[in-house]
Amino acid sequence: MQPPNKPASKTRIALTWLFLITNIVFWCAFWFWRSRGRATPHESGPLLFHSIFMIVSGGFLLAVGVGAYLLTILTCGLTFDFTRPVWGGLKGRLFLANILVPIFFALGLGCLFSVFISPVLTALGTDDGIANLLPMMAIVAIVQVVQLWVLVWAPLERRVIARRLAALGITPPQLAGGTLVGLSNPASGLAKRFATIEEDMGALWVSQDQLVFWGDGEQFGLTRDQIIQIERKVDARSTTMLCGLAHVILHVRQSDGSERLIRLHVEGLWTMGQKRRMMDRLSDTLSTWHAAAVPA
Repeated sequence: MQPPNKPASKTRIALTWLFLITNIVFWCAFWFWRSRGRATPHESGPLLFHSIFMIVSGGFLLAVGVGAYLLTILTCGLTFDFTRPVWGGLKGRLFLANILVPIFFALGLGCLFSVFISPVLTALGTDDGIANLLPMMAIVAIVQVVQLWVLVWAPLERRVIARRLAALGITPPQLAGGTLVGLSNPASGLAKRFATIEEDMGALWVSQDQLVFWGDGEQFGLTRDQIIQIERKVDARSTTMLCGLAHVILHVRQSDGSERLIRLHVEGLWTMGQKRRMMDRLSDTLSTWHAAAVPA
């Protein structure tokens, strides 16, 4: 049975891009407007000192951003005990890292670029304060836009899943045979989306007669009979709209007769485009498995 598809229209994807980019540009412009009156103009004399200061400041901020990123990846978001569930606490730390790390990185690049761009803007008649701030705000906006497509925390997702499942007894060869996925409830409200929408992270295996999930918080196996329907639906409140990704949603019949909806998120991928392609492959695999006859 092919899953019911509710793809995103190209118009809706374009409007999502427009909304998010406009939002980023607005806030950068707002902080630029707030800060421009505080900028101290420099005269032609101390230009060399100003350039050296910006290079040193930019190098320091860039080093802090890169160092914080590597520290977050290598320590799995400051997570050291994988013998118990970790995703609940990690989501809050990842939320902070996702704000601070790109800002340090962007401001560092902005300071370095301003060394070359600010003198050009000044020569064109731009006010010194604006000439100093504009390159930094522009780089911050560019980094934010790039992050809408490039998923910088992909290595962290892979490491966290691998280490948590290793603590549960899953070997690397076993993990390689599965698909890294997160789970969420399509009916969850905005409060549940704080930091990240996924409520659990783990791996999914498609065996002959079961879908098997091992995650940070729960483990289960689902037979064909338990899966009422496999649906595909876009999440209008998610950045996955930017690539037109339609999530797989499993409609599962539980032991008490009620129905549970499980939305799948593919994890550990570097770009939104890779996410969409992986979700398409996962959808094809699941629909083929669900439609197959049970072996006698």
